[in-house]
Parts: sequence; structure tokens; C-alpha cells
Amino acid sequence: MRKPEDRAETNRLLTAFPRAVLPRIVPLLEPITLQAGMTIHEPRRPLEYCYFPDRGLISLVKAMRDGRTVEVGAVGIDGMSGIDGLLGMEPSTFEAIVQIEGYARRIKVATLRAELEKSHDLKTLMLHYMSCRINQLAQTAACNRLHTLRQRCCRWLLVAEDNAGSPFALTHEFLALLMGVNRPAVSLAIGALQRRGLIRNRRSLITVVNRRSLEHEACECYESLKRESERIRRRE
Repeated sequence: MRKPEDRAETNRLLTAFPRAVLPRIVPLLEPITLQAGMTIHEPRRPLEYCYFPDRGLISLVKAMRDGRTVEVGAVGIDGMSGIDGLLGMEPSTFEAIVQIEGYARRIKVATLRAELEKSHDLKTLMLHYMSCRINQLAQTAACNRLHTLRQRCCRWLLVAEDNAGSPFALTHEFLALLMGVNRPAVSLAIGALQRRGLIRNRRSLITVVNRRSLEHEACECYESLKRESERIRRRE
């Protein structure tokens, strides 16, 4: 993987920033490589940075007392992590874990918060993004409760390809951790999709082979989450 600074800027939330703000923000953005399994925010720990992924995917994970975990949201090229810090809620609500490697740019929470005070347009954009994030979290919660594991796997694979391209690296163990199920259940779901020719899974690399069929198999949440992301894009 090439260094982050060698890549073109692709984070869509950043590209929607007001033109008057970008010249001040861009020099302060620090490029960083996102490594799979890397924790960028820990629950109940102060938030120092906001991360804007240019490629890859970050999971927002909720852990229970008994050690079980489940993904409640994801941050990709349409958004940012660390939104709690901009709201003045310094301890992170969720654990943020890189689920698919890539690269991002980050900025100190305090710096971005100061820019919000300077620019009404930026504040409006970020409030709009926060509204989208709330809707996305609600949609994910409903999806986890109401839809089958196979539907959820299809949705997740589509989101992964949208943000990281194909093929992307992912183990069944990590996907099971995110979905709050056991590994054999995930392996069965992935195996069924592979046998039907929708994906190819070799050595922890997943390639989407038949995207149209995968979209047909996915639950309604994929399109709903995609529409929420496009609400930000339409502001560019």
C-alpha cells in the first residue's frame, strides 16, 4: 500500500467543507495509515483526533459486560470518526476499530472545534452530518435486530467494497466479532454466497464477483444507509 500522502483526496465529507475553511484545515491534516484491527478510539477515553478515511472502513463497536460485541455503525469515505468530541463529549461513546485497512487524515478535535466557532457554514454542514449519523445508527440498530445474518453480510460486503474497493482483506473471526455472532455462522453465510458465485473468498481476501445479485440479496438497509451518505454529497 502506498503512503497516505501519495493518494488523491477522496473523503467526501472533507470535499464538502466550505471553500473558505479548507485552506486553513488542509495544512493541519495529518496523513495516517489505517491498519486492520487498529483501535483509534477507546470507550471512556478522551478523544484527541477526528479521522477522515480516504480509503478503508472503521467500525463503531459496542461492547457488553460479558465481552460480547456488535457493530453499531461504520465510518468510511463519506464521513468522519470522533464526532463526540465536536459535541463536547470528550470520552468516546464507542470503540472505533479499523475493520478494513486503508488510509486517512486526522486532525485534533480541539482544532476542528475551533473552526466550527469561526464558520457558520462549517457548523451547518457538521450538524447536517450529525443528523445523518443518528439516522445511520438507528438504521443499523434496526438491521441488527430484524434482518437475517445473510442479509446483513450482504449489506456489509457492499459497504466494504464501496469504501475499500475489491478485493479487501477480512477474516471470518473479525466479521463475526463485528456482527455479534459466532464464527461458524459467519463462515456458513460467506460460504453460501461464494457457492452461488456472488463473492470469492480466498486467504482472507474477499472479492465481490456479482454486485447486482449481492445488492438483491442485501436487506433494505444498504440503500437506506447509502441515501443518508448521499445527503452530504449533494451539499458539495
